[in-house]
Amino acid sequence: MQLNFNDIFPDFPDSSRVWLYLANRKLDSTELFFAEEQLKRFLGTWKAHGKSLNCDGTILFSQYLVLCANEDFVSASGCSIDSSVHFVKSLGNELHVDFFNRMNVLIFEGENQTKLANYIDAVRENSSFLNPTIEKLGELRTNWINSR
Repeated sequence: MQLNFNDIFPDFPDSSRVWLYLANRKLDSTELFFAEEQLKRFLGTWKAHGKSLNCDGTILFSQYLVLCANEDFVSASGCSIDSSVHFVKSLGNELHVDFFNRMNVLIFEGENQTKLANYIDAVRENSSFLNPTIEKLGELRTNWINSR
């Protein structure tokens, strides 16, 4: 499995924090457009202790919401992380998707074909899947695929 995430968030250092949210289904093109617009709006207002975060975000595979914050300038605080969780929950409610089932993983079935699966099943079947425990951008760039 050769997926390259080296170019994701190119202006951010490897030490930047990331938060991963996997939707329980793929978003269609209309939902994806809506989600990307809402994400841009949220990122423009995301703050920690009144200071704007140096942040970015994206949606990969029409299903994986990724938030990134360069904490070299302003660290994400408990309140700012809570606001991001609130945003993701609200977005999920709007789109009728669940971003918070931590037992789901996105497995690869071909070059760019993905499928939602239960973590235990993915491990049992020795599937390649996106590692949901990544916390740093450097890990996402180099070690996001959990190949079995």
